[in-house]
Amino acid sequence: MTMFYFATWVPLISKNFSFHPLKKFVIPLLLLIVVGFVFSALNSQYVDEMRFAFHQRALLLIVLMTFIASHIYNKPKILPFVLNSYIASILLLFLLVTLGQGVTYIHGRIYLFGENPNVLGVKAVLAFLIAMSKLISNFSFKRMAIIVPICLPFISLTVLSGSRGAFISMFLGLGVLLFFRKTGVVNKWAIFIIGVFASSFLISYLLETNPVIASRLLETVEKGDTGRNVLWDAAFNIIADHTIIGTGFAGVIPMMYAYSGIPKNPHNIFLYLFISCGLPGILLFITFLVRLAKSLLRHYRVYGNSLNLVLFVIVIFNMSKQGGSIGKILFWLFFAILIGSTAHVLPNYNKQKRLTE
Repeated sequence: MTMFYFATWVPLISKNFSFHPLKKFVIPLLLLIVVGFVFSALNSQYVDEMRFAFHQRALLLIVLMTFIASHIYNKPKILPFVLNSYIASILLLFLLVTLGQGVTYIHGRIYLFGENPNVLGVKAVLAFLIAMSKLISNFSFKRMAIIVPICLPFISLTVLSGSRGAFISMFLGLGVLLFFRKTGVVNKWAIFIIGVFASSFLISYLLETNPVIASRLLETVEKGDTGRNVLWDAAFNIIADHTIIGTGFAGVIPMMYAYSGIPKNPHNIFLYLFISCGLPGILLFITFLVRLAKSLLRHYRVYGNSLNLVLFVIVIFNMSKQGGSIGKILFWLFFAILIGSTAHVLPNYNKQKRLTE
């Protein structure tokens, strides 16, 4: 599908591809790949082939992100179609689950066509928050009668995933949506109170009816067990010993195995980049995030739509707890949506600010 998407761009690239408004987001990410390549060369003992010297999938996804962001930037009217298509795709996943197609359960958690249940959970939560933003931004009982039933499958998939992160993301996202909603004080408090009662009821119901989530949350609260403690401890020790010069992308797994006895990456995008790309790499990634966050805040101030802020928070939160998140197309797709839908605000906002001053 990626190759098909690129192929259809070829006849349109001269008119519809704009790199200049996106370069402040993309350049730090490309430099990140270069830094990882250099550190891989410095740690050549971990590199068996040239293709392991840089993160091929991350580079591909950054390029794909750039094309999608440019597409949305140049044709902003397609954004609602993109978001609605995403909602429809998750409804299709729920239909497959209902029909029992590609479904297996391991330790009470659903695997759909072998995909990690944590990924399925965050997919469902993102669809839930997109749908709920349509209701919260323009509340009416008629819209509620349509959107609430649509959200039920997303809640069901979140529960079936047994993902603590997805469970927390659902209510964290709702909180951000309500907090940043621009409306009158009375209206805001009314929606907030309704949201608190509805969330409390839903949390109680899910904890009572789903023992997998209940037991996993109890472990986290009582024992501080996130399921990643050993990996994160090892990652911090590696960073302490290799703060400036990282291990390169190919060196992450061997170093994690040497420090923890577990051949896995640290299940945290920041720790992963700090290990592989050292201090220069993590600073480049943070630069990308800060620039994107500034763009999102300016977009919110101009348009008052908090959905982008919510999506940003949820994507970063889940990249901070999932293994291999740098190579997951889901997160880069939403980075593309966030960049493409808000990049146009930067020049207009700065121009308006200069005129005001």
